[in-house]
Amino acid sequence: MNAAPLGVALTAHRLRLDAIRRLVRRADELGYALVLVDGDAALASADPARPIYDATALAAAAALATQHAQIGSIHFALLWNPVLLARSLATLQELASGRLVGVFGVGARRASRQLGLPEPGGAERVDRLDEMLDAVRALLAGETVSRHGRFTSLERASVTLPGVPVPIAVSAAGARALDVVRRHANAWDANVPPLRERLLPLREKLGRPLPTWCWVFARPGASFEDAARAYRQHAPWFRGLKPAETERAILFGEPERCRERLARLREELDLALPVVDLTGLDEAGAARALEALAPAAQARIS
Repeated sequence: MNAAPLGVALTAHRLRLDAIRRLVRRADELGYALVLVDGDAALASADPARPIYDATALAAAAALATQHAQIGSIHFALLWNPVLLARSLATLQELASGRLVGVFGVGARRASRQLGLPEPGGAERVDRLDEMLDAVRALLAGETVSRHGRFTSLERASVTLPGVPVPIAVSAAGARALDVVRRHANAWDANVPPLRERLLPLREKLGRPLPTWCWVFARPGASFEDAARAYRQHAPWFRGLKPAETERAILFGEPERCRERLARLREELDLALPVVDLTGLDEAGAARALEALAPAAQARIS
């Protein structure tokens, strides 16, 4: 029997570069199938406790630190030109020897004015992502691309293709963003807590069978109270969950209990890839969590 793949997210700009490199290398050694590192951030200056790194450079560092795992960092359309992004992804795919996943999201409304950029509302951010992915996918398919849309203007653009195509994963939960997933994604990163009543109705709305990822906030070894407190702090968009829902949505307690819960979630939600979310842990805590939840063997994402 093939080992079930498991991903890990080392994100939210909480770790220094040297720590990320060591943790990525260890995740690869332990058999994690996907490692996600920090992506785009619309913040002008870094808090010393929350370093902000360039998404492309950080993904390159992850590629060079690994041999087996697929790697990725999330991208928001507001911060990119389609040609430059397609070129970046193509270059990273070559550097990663075919192990890159292009991960995209709508993005939250943040202090992007500090970067000289607009702060669009949700509907516009979805439209930007739709136009961006339409152009990026065409470029990565080897097309010479001309587009004259609301946000995109290209005339006979092209990029040097990687030897292996770049699969696209899109993080989404809203109805309009699910339309973007349906049109453009090779995998759906379900941006909801890992609960049947939250995820399965969205899959029905998606209306297209796609491999599904879902992040699971993980604090192996912690009490429920401590894990729930950390979840509310680091995933504030899910603060509205009731305590009973939170207890089902996060991993806490003995490592064996956490691994069993992951296996149940994989089956209950028909997940191609649970992604254990280690946001907020320092390097030592993240290393312990990686060890505690490690897959039995190397596994690839199907």
